[in-house]
Amino acid sequence: MAETVRVGLPRGLLYYQYGCLWKNFFEALGAQVVVSGETTKDMLTAGGVLDEVCLPLKVYVGHAASLASKADCLFVPRVVSVARQTYTCPKMMGLPDIIRSSLGGLPEVIDTNVNLRTRNGSLLDAVINTGFRLGQSKISSLGAWYSAWRQVSAKQQAPVMHRVTPAVMLRVGLIGHSYLIQDRFISMSAKDKLTAMGMDVITSDMVPARLAQLAARDLDKQIYWSYCHHLTGSALALINEQAVDGLIFMTSFSCGPDSMISETIKRKAEAGRIPFMLLNLDEHTAEAGLLTRLEAFTDMLKRRNHR
Repeated sequence: MAETVRVGLPRGLLYYQYGCLWKNFFEALGAQVVVSGETTKDMLTAGGVLDEVCLPLKVYVGHAASLASKADCLFVPRVVSVARQTYTCPKMMGLPDIIRSSLGGLPEVIDTNVNLRTRNGSLLDAVINTGFRLGQSKISSLGAWYSAWRQVSAKQQAPVMHRVTPAVMLRVGLIGHSYLIQDRFISMSAKDKLTAMGMDVITSDMVPARLAQLAARDLDKQIYWSYCHHLTGSALALINEQAVDGLIFMTSFSCGPDSMISETIKRKAEAGRIPFMLLNLDEHTAEAGLLTRLEAFTDMLKRRNHR
């Protein structure tokens, strides 16, 4: 009997968006999936070999390094585009190359190319090619993908923007990439800290994609980075609907696309008379300083709304 292949999934970047789907897919193919643990200081240190890149990318390299001896191969897709006429972050396009050049002693890297910019069928091509790397047939790969997609769809809850909030609570919009907000080490549990301060927190993931898309149409020019397009649209939807009492944009230092959309979001928030704060994170950000800024922002909101 053939030995089960161990596929490593680094817990970083797009894992927070597609991780469950990837995990179910590989398991449906009969592989054993090994997901790296929660982010630690050691992982950040391992990723510190890179200069002039964003914090999430450094952390991702650390996650990949932690899996080197635990997996037979690493799944590090080259995600070029996830929607027509858009691109992802340039660093995600070169992620497999960054991993290979930064770390030694790695197992095989499955660097499936995902590019939906001009041809939707390429997603199925990516599925088939990934399965082929594991010795699976076209039929087996497509069947595993369909099974994985059904499992995720069955568990997925529809995004909720207009949820019932107690009258005494203030609502804060926390806009940022899921790999920032959901990583407790990188974000220093900012969402939980806001909740502990009595805030009802609405993240960009909770804004329906359709509403974000509609709101983004008000922009003078289309944003060609798909994830930044959703972040901007989510922020504009919250502003247009006056759905929040304050807006926080969380980004990481040296993120080029985020630096461009942050100014747009700030101006729209000011025009809508909604308080705005920019949280720029890097490996030198102190938790005490972040806590102080969150406390100051929430105290200002309470005074402003006579709470």
